[in-house]
Amino acid sequence: MLPLLLISTLPAFTLLLVAPASYKPWKLVRELGLVALLLARELLRHSASAAAGRKEQQGARMPPPPSRAKTPSPALAEDDADALPVLDLPELALERVLEELSPASLAAMACVCAGLRDRCSMDSLWARHVRRKWGRVLGAAARSEWEAELAARAAAATLPRPARRRGWADSLACAWPFSWIGRRWLKEDAAAARSAPAPPADTVAAWYRALECGDFWFPAQVYNREDGHVGFLLSCYDAHLRYDRRTDTFTARYPPHGRKPAKEEEGVQWCRVRAAPLSTPAQDLHASACLEDLRPGDHFEIQWRKNKDFPYGWWYGVVGHLEPCNANEHLCRCHEDDTIMLEFKHYAAGSRWRQTTVSRKDHREKGDETDGFYGGIRKLQTEDEISTWRRFWPVDVLS
Repeated sequence: MLPLLLISTLPAFTLLLVAPASYKPWKLVRELGLVALLLARELLRHSASAAAGRKEQQGARMPPPPSRAKTPSPALAEDDADALPVLDLPELALERVLEELSPASLAAMACVCAGLRDRCSMDSLWARHVRRKWGRVLGAAARSEWEAELAARAAAATLPRPARRRGWADSLACAWPFSWIGRRWLKEDAAAARSAPAPPADTVAAWYRALECGDFWFPAQVYNREDGHVGFLLSCYDAHLRYDRRTDTFTARYPPHGRKPAKEEEGVQWCRVRAAPLSTPAQDLHASACLEDLRPGDHFEIQWRKNKDFPYGWWYGVVGHLEPCNANEHLCRCHEDDTIMLEFKHYAAGSRWRQTTVSRKDHREKGDETDGFYGGIRKLQTEDEISTWRRFWPVDVLS
């Protein structure tokens, strides 16, 4: 077998020896290495097949051992009679069982048979897992971008693919005496190494898989962007995020600031990510609808940007009392004044960032290139939102 195999591969080596002078040496070395690997693999396969054949021949010559009839025990027979296949369960019972499965178990169950594949791919099952794991960081914008990406993929699939340039490996495969070996080793083995088949692209299961595997960048907001940067303390900025399941964290990609390129931040924890509470794009001014309701002590977020070229970020603050007021809750009339005092108490008293005022009736973007520009205001309605902001309160007061 070995001499025959070596002789049959001589045409392939001849093709390598007569390679054109323009062919790069490192490519020639790579192709020779590939030839050697394919040859070694074929030898191993033939050796294993020959050894298996000898064992079968030896087993065929030996008479089979005498079999002893076994009487099944009554207990085992009763268990077999009572056994109920999963697909024979009532529909509601089967659905209840599938609801208790983890995403990994549900995906594995979908590979058992066609009947279970259809049931395990139902949107209602996977929507529960999406809400449970991703609900706090996914908004309507994320779903819209996913649908847009599906449409782009479908459009790209209809376009003709450019012809791939044939390399020496493909050329050798044509002259290879066992040509199916090279092609199978190059292509089919890679496909066999993949995990379970992906669900249809237009299902919620496919969306969950894309999020879990980090194949989809989704829009969200990140507290304290570039963690450790004092200039972003108690702020929340728009970004596109990708999940890394190995570290259970996110990579955030922030939009460019002015002439600065986009920045990426790795290791973003779950606690620093939220779905955007508003649909206002980062470059647009939010129309404030809460100004008439703001009272001293109310918590708010306000848009702020360094200059007109920058996107807005959201910054946390508390409504304060105006200077003439003595801060007595029974005598305070600040809510009747057209001017609203906004305080950022994580800055020291006297800091130029500590306070600013806005008009209650005619508020638009205000500011300059020195102190930045203040935009729309959003009143915080729940204790959960307020406590989330307070978790990022700096240890030391900023100047």
